[in-house]
Amino acid sequence: MVTGTLSQAAETDTIDSREIAAKRAMLDDPRPMPDYVKEFLSPEEYAFYSFDPEAAKALMAEAVGFKAPDVVGKIAPEITPGKYTHNDKGNKPGLKALMIPFMYENLFRPAGPPLGATFSEFTVVPTWQYNFGKRYLEATIKNSGQVKVDAQGFMDWKGYKGGLLFPKPSGTDRQKAMQVLYNWLYMYWGADSSTLTLTNKSWDKNFRVMTTMKGASLAIYPGGRVQQQPLGWLDERAQQLGQFKYTLLNYLEPRDMYGTSVMIEDRMDPEAANAFYMYTSLLRRVRKMTGSDVQEVSVGGNVTYDDGGGFHRKLSATQFPYEYKILDDREYLVPEAMTPGATFFITSKDLELKNLKMVRRPLYVFELIQQDSTYIYRRTILYFDKEAFNLYLVENYDQKDRLYRAHYLLPCFDPKTGMWAPSMYTPNYDLRMKQTGIGFQTLSIPQNYTRDQFNLGALGGSVK
Repeated sequence: MVTGTLSQAAETDTIDSREIAAKRAMLDDPRPMPDYVKEFLSPEEYAFYSFDPEAAKALMAEAVGFKAPDVVGKIAPEITPGKYTHNDKGNKPGLKALMIPFMYENLFRPAGPPLGATFSEFTVVPTWQYNFGKRYLEATIKNSGQVKVDAQGFMDWKGYKGGLLFPKPSGTDRQKAMQVLYNWLYMYWGADSSTLTLTNKSWDKNFRVMTTMKGASLAIYPGGRVQQQPLGWLDERAQQLGQFKYTLLNYLEPRDMYGTSVMIEDRMDPEAANAFYMYTSLLRRVRKMTGSDVQEVSVGGNVTYDDGGGFHRKLSATQFPYEYKILDDREYLVPEAMTPGATFFITSKDLELKNLKMVRRPLYVFELIQQDSTYIYRRTILYFDKEAFNLYLVENYDQKDRLYRAHYLLPCFDPKTGMWAPSMYTPNYDLRMKQTGIGFQTLSIPQNYTRDQFNLGALGGSVK
């Protein structure tokens, strides 16, 4: 339960992670998606965070300059709302034209090894507008154009005061691609501070369980604050260092990792590396992770720390620099963003997606070509939503240009509060070993955290 006033952050204990996790399991849970924010906040607190979704949609259209339903429907118009199965692949070529190739070729089929998180059928629904929180959109409109980029696309973050950084990406292809990536990397997902729970699980090519991880995550935004005082920057330190977000992950499972914590400090300065710290419960020591550490696979999946949340890499001219290209700008048929009440679930037996809904969305397709051969990936292809800037699919190619890892994101958000879980479900793959991982995180629940929960001395002491 959030304590303190709504206008001023106050020290608080986080909600017991077991209470959050009990609301929905990662597998075999067909219950309607919980309304996490409404269920865990008091009526007064919920009233503070909620708003009229239609008012937010009007602000969304003003901020980004269009409405998604107005810019789709041109490709394969014969694919109309309704149910489709894998048997339609032979007589409805429009499905292939509309779907992301990796998903159409590898995942749209009957369930079974070697890859999981497949789907044999889905329902196409009409395109609708996505939206962020009302206060975030008001800050976006008010501060639009205040953050500039140079000829190479790198931003001058010191002009940032809150809101979406680049609601209308513009400039060269490189500049536009980088602006969308900045939107993703420095996105505000609905509350100045919040908590959620997460589960990661992985299987081999025969669907035998390999690893399981469960954890609780806390987050605070020292930058871009739009709900609680102080607005904008949390303090002078945050503004001077460009501290945008702190994330603290506490491991609850496996047993030998209980009490281990990872803290990530995201900085907006292109040449200031994000800081990763790990507290190991067995050694009772805090260690700062290096550039090679964040290229290692995290527990319970086939994603590195740099892949965390879909894409978590620094855009830098000196630290693993990229060449940026726009490969496409068009509509695709992708998983619909779930909302409270959704009945989507995944089976444990066949790792099959059930009650999946797909929707036409306008997307950018980017290619990032790594200029440093010591990095784990030679190039990466990303599919981004043009309206909400959420990420749908990532393909990572190794230094020999073989598809190495891929993952796709099934988002969830609450239109009444603007709380987003951009990667509520994240199926992920090691294509060399034919391994499948699935990540699951709940919707974030607003809290009143301070810096006290996000310092090195607190690592390992907040597991609950």
